[in-house]
Amino acid sequence: MLDINELFTLIAESLDVERDIIKETSSSESIDEWDSLGHLSILSSLDEVTNGKASEVEELAEALTIEDLTKILSKAGLLNTRS
Repeated sequence: MLDINELFTLIAESLDVERDIIKETSSSESIDEWDSLGHLSILSSLDEVTNGKASEVEELAEALTIEDLTKILSKAGLLNTRS
């Protein structure tokens, strides 16, 4: 199970951006690198670290904000939002 910091790092690495630009309020509109290919990279990385479980969560394909990703992953039991 991912924690929020691991998720932010995964997103930054997937988009090839600095980790510090990834915030809870970030979205595909606020990060130029988060285009369709960037989104596929995020989904692929999530699938890899969750051993294929992320690919079973169809809602992830439509998530275009960090808030959406955290809600969907948390609901699916793939993200621990507690510190």
